[in-house]
Amino acid sequence: KLQFLYLIGRGEGAFPLRRLPMPPKKKAKPAPKRGKKAAALSSESSSDESSVSSAPARGRPRAKAAAKRKRRDESSSSSSSSSSSSSSSSLPARKRKKAAPKKAAVKEAAPKKPAGKKTAAAKVPAGSDRPRPEECFLATAELAKVHPEVVARNDARRQPLLESCGMRKCVTDAVVSTMLSQNTTDANSKAAFRNLKTAFPTWDDVMAAKVDEIEAEIRVAGLARTRAERIKAMLEQVTEERGKPSMQYLHKLGDEEVKTELKRFKGLGPKTISCVLLFGLGRAEFPVDTHVLRITQSLGWVPPTATRESAYTHLNATVPKDVKMDLHCLLVMHGKKCHTCAANGKPQFPPADGPMECPLAAHFDLLRRPNKRKKED
Repeated sequence: KLQFLYLIGRGEGAFPLRRLPMPPKKKAKPAPKRGKKAAALSSESSSDESSVSSAPARGRPRAKAAAKRKRRDESSSSSSSSSSSSSSSSLPARKRKKAAPKKAAVKEAAPKKPAGKKTAAAKVPAGSDRPRPEECFLATAELAKVHPEVVARNDARRQPLLESCGMRKCVTDAVVSTMLSQNTTDANSKAAFRNLKTAFPTWDDVMAAKVDEIEAEIRVAGLARTRAERIKAMLEQVTEERGKPSMQYLHKLGDEEVKTELKRFKGLGPKTISCVLLFGLGRAEFPVDTHVLRITQSLGWVPPTATRESAYTHLNATVPKDVKMDLHCLLVMHGKKCHTCAANGKPQFPPADGPMECPLAAHFDLLRRPNKRKKED
């Protein structure tokens, strides 16, 4: 032992002493990649990104700590929400309502009301017996006392029709003059027809004329351009189908056939066609214009909301044939002069000596009539 200690003290021994190698130094591990959330936190903590990279010992621990703190908060919030949901079921009813998240109150949608539909025009009830024949004869007789000139004019119209067995000299004259009488006064329509026949004596001349020339002659009636185009188009169509601008062929057709034939032409509505049948062909027809509709409504012969078409269908079937022409013309004239039966109480041609005593009011119970006036066809 002493010898061994001696050798060690001198640095000698049975085996040479050598310096043991130092263990290799461990390389520094690269910094772990940071997630988006951690990067966002680190970027918020430092305004300059380069300063973070230049001080890894101070910036990275803070970023890691912030990321860990955020993850911990998220996990705690998720666990608390799950625990609250599970615990809320065990809470009493009152506490459970408080713990439950409030939902936005949803108002129940009120049921939509159906769109308001316009009230359809009332049709005359089937089997209605008004006007009765005695009512029609009474109204005709009483109105004839107030408007005798109307009956005298109708007698003048009936005479040639009786002599020719209903064959008027020119049906085309009747059709065109009736077209010119729409929505205008008798004076203006007669002046327009007279000007037209003076400038163009025959219907061949009218068909050969330009629309502007026809328009200039009938301007007094109003709507001259539209009327001129329709008259010329009708004459051209009849000429193409019949070889000449004449409508005498209508004499050979029945009432319904005449209506079907004339409906083809623009500007010829139910009232105009009915007038052609009555005044041009001598047929037993009862046209219904705005005056006839208004007065028959007040008499209770048709419903207050009846249209001219529905009123025409009913009255044409119930008014006796012997008084159709006189009663129609008397109602038209009376509606233009009587304050009681005029639209809104304002007659178109009031009597010079003041309001007349209405014969219809004396013999019939007049109903309240609508104030709305309807345009003629």
